[in-house]
Amino acid sequence: MNVQDFIKTAITEIVAGVAEAREAVAEYGASAGSDRVYGYTKDNKIMTDAAGRQVTVVEFDIALAQTDATDTKGGIGVFLGTVGLGSQGSSHGESSTHSRIKFNVPIVLPGKGGSSV
Repeated sequence: MNVQDFIKTAITEIVAGVAEAREAVAEYGASAGSDRVYGYTKDNKIMTDAAGRQVTVVEFDIALAQTDATDTKGGIGVFLGTVGLGSQGSSHGESSTHSRIKFNVPIVLPGKGGSSV
C-alpha cells in the first residue's frame, strides 16, 4: 500500500468509525465526535473551523522502507511423483533504506457542530 492510499484509508475509517460510534452511544444518552463546545475554548486550546465545529488533529508517524533484492538461483534435478533427486544453489543480496515522516491532518469529525464561547 502506498502512503497516499494509507492516509486516505486511515482518515476515512476514522471518520466512519466516529459516525458509527455516535449512533451506537446515542441510545445511552452519550455523544462522540464534534459536538458543541461550551466554556473557554481559547484557554483550553480547542480549535474550531469557520462554522464553529471542533477540529480534531490526526497525527501520523509513518515509517517508510524500501528494499532492493537480487536473487540468483540455479539447479538441476529429476522429480518423479514425490521423490526428487538433484542439486540446487542460490545466492541472495539485499539492501534496504528506512525513512520516517511525521505530520498531522486537521479534520472535523461527524457531530452537531457549532460552538458557544
